Amino acid sequence: MVKFLIKIGLLVVSFVVFFSNALLGLFFFFLLSLPLVRNAVLGRLPVKLKRNVTGRIFTYEYREGLKMDIYYPSMKREKYPFVLFAHGGGWISGYRRQPNNVSWYRFLNASGFAVATFDYRYGYLHFVEDILEDLKSAIIFLNNNREKLKMKTLNLMGLSAGGHLVLYHAMRASKEGKRDFDGHVVVWYAPGDLLDLWSMETTSLFARFSVATTLKGSPLRKREDYEFYSPVRWVTPEAPPTMLVHGMKDDVVPYISSVKMYKKLRENGAVAKLKLHPKGRHGFEFVLKDPLTVRFIYETVSFLKR
Repeated sequence: MVKFLIKIGLLVVSFVVFFSNALLGLFFFFLLSLPLVRNAVLGRLPVKLKRNVTGRIFTYEYREGLKMDIYYPSMKREKYPFVLFAHGGGWISGYRRQPNNVSWYRFLNASGFAVATFDYRYGYLHFVEDILEDLKSAIIFLNNNREKLKMKTLNLMGLSAGGHLVLYHAMRASKEGKRDFDGHVVVWYAPGDLLDLWSMETTSLFARFSVATTLKGSPLRKREDYEFYSPVRWVTPEAPPTMLVHGMKDDVVPYISSVKMYKKLRENGAVAKLKLHPKGRHGFEFVLKDPLTVRFIYETVSFLKR
């Protein structure tokens, strides 16, 4: 109980610091989440690849002031299955060229996929709806340039907060009959229910801080927004095939969030897969080198190829 009260106290202090000085607040929270930052900077997938799996890389301005990179496989084809990849970072940080993300791009390239990865606006100056608009703009850009980019199909993939973005977009677009991609969805350790980030299973101050910053308040004040922007609330029988991967030791986004999402998808008759790693923490694929982690990585590609 004492430990919990200390965490709550730190959270309150951090909000005060953040809203009085945004840069100082972000620095404070990056210190609190050093393991996550380390994984983002130094993390690599535990798979061996040839150096030349990636061919040319093109950069576009898909929306004014926002860039997108497209990584093509070194093996040339007439058309490529695409993966639009959304980086993580709690909606308030992250970058499309983080080394951990690049290791995913290279692995997907080695598996025959072209990867489009984009930067989006951050939640400390914008609302989640703004970030989702950036995701929509990235999809529109790809669809408008299918022939030029040699795009065969378009899949969505994301890690953590990026996983939330693609999962929410996929579920809502499908429910509203406005699906703008023709492939599958894969998310690793993403919150299917944003309220789970305030549950007792979450000990991460960064998780609470980042979602409250992006939604402009805690569930006490913004519960309707937390529910509205939770992918689990938008699941219908029209949902696309979806694969969820999560570590059961994750203290940033509790794995129960993916379990909820999986159950909701199955209840609606949607194609869904759930992969749980009993020892996995947040970002575990960049830390663990065990056979189960490697299997999940290869199963991601297999699912996208279905």
